[in-house]
Amino acid sequence: MSKISRFTSKAVTLAKNVVGDRGEVAAPEGGGGFADYALLSLHCLRIHLDESYRNALDLLSEMPHICGEIGLWCHETALVNH
Repeated sequence: MSKISRFTSKAVTLAKNVVGDRGEVAAPEGGGGFADYALLSLHCLRIHLDESYRNALDLLSEMPHICGEIGLWCHETALVNH
């Protein structure tokens, strides 16, 4: 497991503890926004990478394992358009 993967795994666990693990899907089909723990995990990862949100999302599009760790299995165009 890579350093970034370990960090993400810990961030997701901590984020779920902070916001409460309500069994939410990270990115529900049909929209409606991301689960709170997914947003918090993405924010932690952005800070860890020392990147802007835009750059962090671009990097995530190249890291399917990390997206899977957070629970985000979205089409690559969803990351590009935001």
